[in-house]
Amino acid sequence: MSFSPTPAHPEAAGADRFAIRCEVLRLSAQPSGPVLWVQFLLDCGVAALFAWQYSVPHAAAWLALIAATTAWRGFFPQRLPVPLTADNLQPALRQHTLRIALHEGAHGLAGILLFNPQDPTSQLMIGLVVMAMTLSSAFSVSYHTPAMQLAIALLLAPVIGMGLALGAPVMKVLSLLGIGLLAMVWKLVSERSRQLEENIGLRHNESALRQQALAGLREAQQAEAERLRFFSAANHDLRQPVMAMGLQAEVLRQQLHAGEDMARVMNTVAALSRAQQALEGLTNQLLEIGRIEAAADPIAPVAVALAPLLNEFARQAGSGRVRVRCPATAVVWTDLVALRRILGNLVDNALKFTPRGRVLLACRQRGESWRIEVRDAGIGIAPEAQDRVFGDFEQVGNVERNLQRGHGLGLAIVRRLALRLGVEMSLRSAPGRGSVFAFALPAAPPGVPLAPTPVADAEAAQAPQPPRPGLVVLVVEDNAVVADGIAALLRLWGARPQLCGSAAEALALPDLAPFDIALCDIRLPGQLDGIALATELQRRRPSLPIALVSADIDDATRQLAHERGWQALRKPVQPATLQALLRRLQR
Repeated sequence: MSFSPTPAHPEAAGADRFAIRCEVLRLSAQPSGPVLWVQFLLDCGVAALFAWQYSVPHAAAWLALIAATTAWRGFFPQRLPVPLTADNLQPALRQHTLRIALHEGAHGLAGILLFNPQDPTSQLMIGLVVMAMTLSSAFSVSYHTPAMQLAIALLLAPVIGMGLALGAPVMKVLSLLGIGLLAMVWKLVSERSRQLEENIGLRHNESALRQQALAGLREAQQAEAERLRFFSAANHDLRQPVMAMGLQAEVLRQQLHAGEDMARVMNTVAALSRAQQALEGLTNQLLEIGRIEAAADPIAPVAVALAPLLNEFARQAGSGRVRVRCPATAVVWTDLVALRRILGNLVDNALKFTPRGRVLLACRQRGESWRIEVRDAGIGIAPEAQDRVFGDFEQVGNVERNLQRGHGLGLAIVRRLALRLGVEMSLRSAPGRGSVFAFALPAAPPGVPLAPTPVADAEAAQAPQPPRPGLVVLVVEDNAVVADGIAALLRLWGARPQLCGSAAEALALPDLAPFDIALCDIRLPGQLDGIALATELQRRRPSLPIALVSADIDDATRQLAHERGWQALRKPVQPATLQALLRRLQR
């Protein structure tokens, strides 16, 4: 039972077939001087025998032909092209076939030059000699099937033809047997060549699998090294704000104990808040990278109008630092969420490294696509550093690792999102001359309705205002530290919190009527999670406003909350965001 590997794609099958044919040609064309000389010595014996039995001139003529072709093959071997290509392989095979045909055809002329029409015994001798030559050549001359089949035909056809035309009856019988031998050897040659090609194919497959395994091992080792580097850098940058928060908390404790003046206490509180914001920003970026690599957010292309989207980023930046140059007709076909993340990180990066000057968001049409550029007049990037700016925790202009200037993950997020969208980011920059980050998106198909572009929440932009005094809030949170923090804020705002550590504890309350709002974590101890709890609370009191406050908020959870009339906030939640939520829910 033979095995013939079948590549998964036609291109791979063609490449394998080409490699096998090249290997067969190399094996067939390699020098075989010792074999040729042994064969020539045997031919000399045959010539001497028939010179004695039949005709010296005929034997000498045949031996001269054999000597010429043997010397040609021995002293002038075929030189194969280097490298073998699809264009030169076929001519090289034809040349090899011609060389084999001339050499074996010269041997086959023995059936004519050494055939004695008057001597049946001599006829049988030449017939048997040629058949022996045929069997010998079939397994030693070449591995290329067409060359061998032609060589065998040229070897046997002359003696078969002479035997049938001029031979004695016994020679005619031998000639008929020679026809059978010709068919049999043709089949043997074909089968041997097929098995050889299969063996070569298996060897190539094994080599390819070995190379793939080694490549996979190298990729795994490289990925492991990248992961170690990533987590080492993440560990370093996470410890920085944590340490800062611990130190500032101790400073605050001692300042309060010593009765320091309010200005110093507020400075310490501000430093503590900055450390917390740095920690929150890094945590959010790490979570975003995790979601991108896990493909947690599916890509859903829609028609996006660029002008309103770019103007929104300009408004959010404030102070007129971001200008927009975009035609009103610019509409692209892409995922809106991914595009907003890419633009947000690019604009944020441009503003951080542009102490003075403006940032320009530009858009221009290029054929069937729109090219989006984020240009800044900042510090610029040296050519040798441009290849690594999209790496994890890379901060070319922040070697001192100032946490207030980010963590070096913004462009890493951009790179990952661009790969998911299938777009290529380009960078043009020079030290002191700013940078231009650009990418192209396909134009949206005509007639496709535009996706709604989210706008900034006007209420969130206003100064935070505390909720209505006396607001009674049910807080279901199993983390005691978080629960105490939420409760302390609510009391400062004049609200009255009721803390529960589990869904069972909340459902055990005798009456839900006193509560104005319920805040539910999702991951709770016990059999019921926050979603099941919110469902039951809504069933018991349909008018109770409910908000899910959890780190497990994703798009599916947001959609579920929207369908059921709930709110959804993802941890960590800023106090101003929590205030705005309470104000909305108390209406």
